[in-house]
Amino acid sequence: MLRTQLRRQPHTGSTGATGARMQHMVVFSVGGQRLAARTEEIAGVMPWTGATAVPSDTPFVCALVRQEKGCLPVFDLAAKFNRPLQDGEPLCLVVKHVDGPLAICIDSQVPSLHMVARSAVQYRVGHDPDIAGTCIAGEEELPIINLTTLGVSSNRPA
Repeated sequence: MLRTQLRRQPHTGSTGATGARMQHMVVFSVGGQRLAARTEEIAGVMPWTGATAVPSDTPFVCALVRQEKGCLPVFDLAAKFNRPLQDGEPLCLVVKHVDGPLAICIDSQVPSLHMVARSAVQYRVGHDPDIAGTCIAGEEELPIINLTTLGVSSNRPA
């Protein structure tokens, strides 16, 4: 479901003075807010089939979605950012979370792959531990979301 026109370039082991090494990012949107995530944190994208609400004490996790013969917990990223999902047929982003696979309902716009120069990636610690920093994808500065540790800081004792 992801589309790109990237060509595999050989890894030279040397970055050179220009910092030409690239970081692969997936750009998607939730409630109209565009976000970037590292490709290695994403397991797939599929149509959203709907979710079943379940009681939960875990912040932003209050539903399950069926995937093949099992179920995935749903992290409500739209609620975390206080944004309503846009109209259309939403998609399901399956992420590789430290606690196991997670589903996130995203806007209907198909996610896109971007090669971002490492010099255009700024990692920083901020007030939201789920945001790793920012990157420039195309001509847009986007927040980078930590999908593998999404919600972990609010779930565990300090």
